[in-house]
Order: sequence, then C-alpha cells, then structure tokens
Amino acid sequence: MLRPPGERPGVLVAMLRLTLVSCIVAMGTLFSPASAAVAMPSSAGSFSETELWDATDTNDPYVRMHVQAFAVVPAGTPLPASGGQEALAGDVVLAVTEGRKSDCDCAKKDLLLRRSLDGARTWSASVVVVTDDAPEGDSIGSPSLLVDGQIGAVFLFYRGANASTFVKRSDDAGATWGARVNLSSLYATNPNGWTSQAPTPGHGIQLVNGRLLMPVSHKASGSEPRYGVDLLLSDDHGVSWRRSAPIPFSTSYPIGESRVFQRSDGAVVINGRWGAGGTHYRITSTSTDGGATWSAPVVDDSVEQFVAVDAGLIRYTRGPVNRILYSRPDSAARENMTVSVSYDEGASYRYSRVVNPGPSYYSDLASLADGTILLIYGRDGDSRAFPERIAVARFDLEWLTNGRDSLASGPGFVQREYELAIPQARTNTGGAPQLVSDANAGGGKVIRHGANGLGDYVEVPFDVTTAGSYEMSVRQHRRSDRGRIRTSVDGTDLPYGRVDPTMTKGEGFRLYPLGVVTLAAGMHWIRFTLVDAGRGGGKVIAPDQLMLISGGPAADPLRTVADNNAPAGFEIVSGTWDTDATGVAGYYGQFYATHPAGTGGAVARFRPDVRMTGTYEVAVWYPAHSNRASNAPYVVKHADGQATFRVDQRTEGGRWVVLGAFSFVAGDTATVELSDDADGYVVADAVRLVRLGGVADNSATGFEMVSGSWNPATGVSGYYGQDYRTAPAGTGASKVRWRPDVPASGVYQVAVWYTADGNRASNAPYVVNHAGGSTTIRIDQRTRGSQWVSLGYFLFAVGTGTVELSDDADGYVVADAVRLIYQGVVADNASTSFSVVTGTWNTNAQSVPGYYERNYATSPAGTGAAKARWTLAVPTSGVYQVAVWYTADGNRASNAPYVVNHAGGSTTVRVDQRSRNGRWVSLGEYSFAAGVATVELADDANGYVIADAVRILYQRSANASNSGIHS
Repeated sequence: MLRPPGERPGVLVAMLRLTLVSCIVAMGTLFSPASAAVAMPSSAGSFSETELWDATDTNDPYVRMHVQAFAVVPAGTPLPASGGQEALAGDVVLAVTEGRKSDCDCAKKDLLLRRSLDGARTWSASVVVVTDDAPEGDSIGSPSLLVDGQIGAVFLFYRGANASTFVKRSDDAGATWGARVNLSSLYATNPNGWTSQAPTPGHGIQLVNGRLLMPVSHKASGSEPRYGVDLLLSDDHGVSWRRSAPIPFSTSYPIGESRVFQRSDGAVVINGRWGAGGTHYRITSTSTDGGATWSAPVVDDSVEQFVAVDAGLIRYTRGPVNRILYSRPDSAARENMTVSVSYDEGASYRYSRVVNPGPSYYSDLASLADGTILLIYGRDGDSRAFPERIAVARFDLEWLTNGRDSLASGPGFVQREYELAIPQARTNTGGAPQLVSDANAGGGKVIRHGANGLGDYVEVPFDVTTAGSYEMSVRQHRRSDRGRIRTSVDGTDLPYGRVDPTMTKGEGFRLYPLGVVTLAAGMHWIRFTLVDAGRGGGKVIAPDQLMLISGGPAADPLRTVADNNAPAGFEIVSGTWDTDATGVAGYYGQFYATHPAGTGGAVARFRPDVRMTGTYEVAVWYPAHSNRASNAPYVVKHADGQATFRVDQRTEGGRWVVLGAFSFVAGDTATVELSDDADGYVVADAVRLVRLGGVADNSATGFEMVSGSWNPATGVSGYYGQDYRTAPAGTGASKVRWRPDVPASGVYQVAVWYTADGNRASNAPYVVNHAGGSTTIRIDQRTRGSQWVSLGYFLFAVGTGTVELSDDADGYVVADAVRLIYQGVVADNASTSFSVVTGTWNTNAQSVPGYYERNYATSPAGTGAAKARWTLAVPTSGVYQVAVWYTADGNRASNAPYVVNHAGGSTTVRVDQRSRNGRWVSLGEYSFAAGVATVELADDANGYVIADAVRILYQRSANASNSGIHS
C-alpha cells in the first residue's frame, strides 16, 4: 500500500484525515503535478530516549556492553516479600546487560542491573547483579528476565560456566535477589548433539493459565554449528522447572535467539533468529499445548529479511484490539532500528517507524500499565557487531503509527479473518480439497489441492455482514510445489489477485494483499484458479486465511530489498565472483560481490520478494570507485518483459540509484541481473523495489461496462491479462470505466495499455476524472500497442478517481488496462515552485527531448554566479528520497552541482548530466522537517547545466534522534 503523499504548492487541498479529502484545483487542459497540493497529518505522539550504559565511560571496568534482558513489573503486582499483602504502587522497569571486560563474546563479564520507578524516565545507578566467576576462557552471560504477574516474583536467567544454566529470583521487583539455582541437570541429555545452551536474551512470558515459559537456545560447536531451541516450563510459579520438547531439529531451520508470545486463540508462537550471520527471514514454530511440544519450524516472512540478530517481540493488546510489536535492525547490517505493529497476530505488520537509522544491535520491548511502549537496544559505534551504548526509548502508540492508531480511539479500521480450510470448500470437480492439519496455519489447518491442469480451482464461501469497500488479503502456505494462481470473488478477478506463492528453499506462510474490493452484504465465494506452474514447476493450491479490512488509514508503502548477503534474494548464476568484498566503503549491508570486466559470461541475479502485484520503482546500490565499470548492465525482468540499464558505477556510490518503474507479479517472479559485460569491475550489492501503484485490468474488479456492447477479445496479441474489450466506432453511447486503486491522495502518472492494429481508432477518447475535474486525452491506438502509454499526471484523492473510454472515435476502441504510478512531491521548472535566483537562464528550452512536462531551463558552464532553485512543500517530518530529472546530451556537465537543503544542513551532489536521459536520478535520502525544503543548481560546472524537475518521495518517519541524518 502507498504512503500518504506530500503537500504540493499551487493548489489548495485540505485533508482533515487521510480518508476525508476535499480539493479545489486550478488547472489547464493537462494537469501538471507541479501545481498540486496535498496536506498530511502532522507528527503525533511523544518520544524520548535515555542512555543506560556507555562503553566509552572510563569510570567502570567494562569496555563493552552488549545483550540485554528487559521486563516491567506492572503496578498492582503483589510483592512476595510482603507475603502478598503489599502491591506495587507503580510500574518497575528492569534492565540487565552484559558488562564485558574485553571486546569479545568470550570476554569475562558481569551482569549489570538498572531499575526505574518512574516509567523509564530516570534510572538507578548500575549495580552488579551477577559476578563472573567462570574460569578464564569461559564466560557467563545471555541474561533474560521473566515476570510472574500472579505472585509477583521476578526471575533472572543466565548462562554460567561450562554450559550451565542458572536462575535467580527476586521477591521485591528486582531490588534484591536470592541465591542462584543451577538448572544444568535438566540438560544432562541432548539428543540433537548440542553441547552448549543459554537462555535467549530479552524476556520470557507467562501464559494466561499461569504457566511460565523461558526459551533456551542451543548449539553444537564445530565448523557447522547445529542450532536449536527448547523452553523451560514451570507450572508452580518457578518452584520447579522442566524442559519442553525441542523445536523439531533441522539444519534447514537453524533457529537461535528467540522470543515467544501467546496468540489470542491460546496457541504459543516462537520467533527466532536464523543462525549466526547473514541476512535472512526469521524462523517460527507453534505450540497448541502451552509450549510443551512444537510444530515443525517454518520461515517467518511477515517482515522483510534482515541481518541475523536478536530481535524484540511482545503482545501489546489493549481493550478490544489485539496488537503485536516487533523490533529489529531493518537492514542487511546492524543498523536502522525499527519497531512495527501487527493487527493479525503477527501475520503481517501494517505500520513501522524507524527509531534510529544508525548502528543498531540487540533489542527488546516492554510496555507500561498506561500503554507506554519501551524499547531497549544497543546503538552507535564503529563496530559491526557490538554497540557503543545501550539506550531505552519510550514512546506511545500514536508516535509509533504517526497518528494512525491510539489507545483512545483505536486504529480506525475493522478487521475480520476467515478460515479457508473449512468443510464447505470445493473444487471444480465438485469434490472437497484436502484439509491438512498444520499448527503454523492461522486456524490449525490449511488447504492443499494438487491441481491436475490449468484452470483447476478451489473455492470457499465467506459471509459479509456489512456492505462496503474492503482491503482484501489472503495468507498462503508457501512451498516449492506451489502453482501460480489467480484469485477472484464471485467470478470477477481481484485487482492484484495474481500471485506465485512458490518458495524454493523451505516453507512458510505469507499474507498477500490483493487490493480493494466492494462487497455487498451476504454470501460470497472466493476462488483460487491455477493459471500456470509456479516458479518451481508446481501446481499445488494452498490458501490458509482470508482477511478483510474496512475503513482506516492506508498501510505503509510496500518495499523489499534483495541484498547480496541474503540467500533467498541473491544467487551467482555463472562465473566466479568475489562475494564478500569490503574494500571500498559505502556498500549496503555487510559486504558486496564483484567481478572484473568480461564478455557477459559471469552473471549475478537478485530476486526481490514481491508481496503485492503492482508497479514498483527499481533502484540499485553499490560502492563507487574509479576502477568500476562505466556501463554496468542491469537487466530488469518484469511482468511486461525486460529492460537493460547501463549504470556508471564510478560515481553515485553509497545511495539508491533509480533505474525506473516496472510492473511485477506477487511472488518470487521479479529478477534483476548484472553481468560482467562491461569496461571495468562490476559490483552486485543490493536492489530495492518500492511499490508506487497498481493496474486496473478489464477482466478484474475495478472495471465496469457502463453502457453499450463491448466484446471480450483476444484476436490481437500483446494484451494485458486474460483479454481485452473492444467496441466499433460510434457516437459515445458505449462507455467503460476503470476504478484504479488510490490508497493515498497524491499525484499519479496515468498510463493505458491496449493492443494496436490498423483498424483501431486514431482518437480513442480517455477521460481522466481526478481531484480537479475531468481531462480528455485522445490516443492513437493504431500505434504504440502492448506497452504503457502515458496520459499525463493527475491529482487523485484517496479512494477516488476513474478513467473512462467511449466509442466516440473513428475506429475500433480497445479497453484493456490502466496503470497509476505515485509521483511524490514534484517541482517542475515550468511551475511556481521554480525560480531563477541569479544569472541568465534559458527557461523555455525544448531542443533535447526527454524533458519533464513542457520544457526545461539551461545555463552554460560558469563559476556559480547563475543559480536556480526549486521549493518543495514537505507535508510531515520524515526521510525522503530526493531525485532530479533532466535531458541528457554530450554538451552537458559531468558535474552539475545540486545542493539539497535538509534538516541536517546542506549537501552538494554532483550529477553527470551527459547520461540517464528522461528519468528520475536519485540524489540520496534526506531528513526534512515539515514545511518547505529547497534544492538548488548552479552553473559551477564543466558544461551546460539543466534545471528541469525535482522530486521528493516519502521513505519513512524520522524523530528527534535522526532528524539531522541524511544518507
């Protein structure tokens, strides 16, 4: 889904909320995106952060703090020290970390404790709660806390010497601690060959029935460690402990440091780190007997892949709304600490916010009785493994969701889940599909139907109590034998219902958004039809759950990054590449792959994992160097074909370089390849996709025949989807209408797809109904067939906007597909957002094609005395991608100096305007405060400088701790 767009100058638009929009638009015959204005809600909620430990402090004997335990003893909890007669007057927050005496995991350590009695605003002095008494070469560590809210006891688990496990108990909310208890006898046997164990850092939980659960991670030493997890259980409030059955062991699922939570249906879910390193999805398993036994592990891809690290996870249910909170460094390196919120028991995470874009490490979460959220995490420093400081951030739900959810009013939407593995499910043969028990499935069962041929389907009834528009999503079980499917409701395809749930390595579950659908009250049927073999050659149909959401603000924009260190998203196809290079700074994640110049025989492939069918901006990242290729060939293979882009990797390193926008089908179908067919070293580092829009096809919901007779046709090849509609020349009495999905207000590029032929109309009349009125664009359908043909740029209010086509033409008109691509905030040289500050500029140049809108401005090489400026309205504080548009030519400057004035100051980026004609060229990501931002260009260059258009595109929220950061 798209993020709400930014404010744009020149037109008045007032948005009280994302769902309440009114527009007054002044426009010409073709709507210019440079003259639109959209307001967003201002930043909401509160945020603060406190430092707990600093490794640079010379007043203690520790050179590093790393690995945290975290818990809150809630107000009202009885205190065992008082015989249960006294209860806590307020929340008590406990934080524990390893104080390391050298810079190594194997270091001698003490466990340090700090307490807060005022909601994590202030803290007690740091005290040693466990002294390292291990022999030299061994070490203690891995602290974890567990609060028994029924009796008030607090348990501190930690690893002791020689793979021992200890627990200490406090009966006064962590003020004092009893003697340690050795639990090592529980690990006398290890059938999986494990030779060490440690409580997973962070915290354990108490189930609704009072049972206590503490995850314990294991491994066997050696060249290939065997990772695994089981749990300690207590049903007598910690008097005795026993081991659960382990998560079924598998080298394909090397689960490690973990968190556990109880679902609203009573099932218990564990979510763990993937082994010791690399960039991976998480691993999950489910227990239906309170943690005693566990299902086979599967991949958890509810969030994107991130660096293997300990992450935080808690249930955050308040009132009638079930929420799960998730913290982790959302990157291929230990950086970009992010917290996300789920409303569907962790199946997906609707909103996220970056707490710290810089170095970020282990983390954990807790909440106070009043709903304040607490995050403890390691941050800052030069080490790629260990933090410089340990901090606690405190914030509310409004801040986390940027005002889209609050404890007072809720998230503003209604969500309903439907189990699909029910007896009423049926197939095209009339028989019932197989219903397979699977604890990891939403309702404990999943459909598994082995289709015999294309066109076979499974369909399931579901009931809608209230008519309206719904966001529709389906959770699919993913494996290597899955087929590519088309999803429809009551015989009509869903807008983004084509998905390929193939997972070539392992298996798991994923929620696929399928678009917005209007449903009447009553019974409906959802159908899953096999349209092709999946990427692995399979034909199995395996849906799990249907989810409907009505009302509320849009979810965060969908994006995915494929890093060269992520096995699921990167592979070496051919040739010998250096796959762990770090010699040149500015790489993404932990390292990059490189290959010398060749003839194309060496190929690397990125496979971004697309969650929702639609149009995505594709960008690449690499570290630049003078020995790099000036023509590195990236091949983007998308839903409509493929495109090759030659990128000069000698410049613009260390930021996202935009290749363009393309359509992709959900599933593992998108690829970007890079070969050595170049004049220097080529670098394969990372690829990013950001969803900017979608497609409304004539055979899906979002399309209607308003009047007249329109023939479904396939006679001319090159159509979009299954077919197209056509009508002969007429007087306008026959009309069709597309209703593209507009999840957020803003400016979109509108394009159409049709099949061209000699009998087509030369003047097919497309009517775009937008926020400012209606605009008619006549298209010659005899040419430019089977490609996207732009109609222009238009402002749409959230949830509104249509495109119509009639037979008022001189030949057959073809109604096939319409595409919208979100443009962000654009300032063009032909708008009032642009001004010449000094010097003489030709402001109406048109001699070199590829300019944005009507023209461009130009000035010859000079000394900086000629300057132009774009002014852009920034709707809300946050991090934005800044990109520029120009026409390229041999006489252009190779060093055109763009100056970005942002929240942290000013940054100059030199751009080679001799190449990359007529597309957005990224200058990087910058933090802007709400209000006005400017970008300037001067003639201080070695050739003509072109001032055409500037765009800012929202990326993520920013706060006080990162408002001055730019990348």
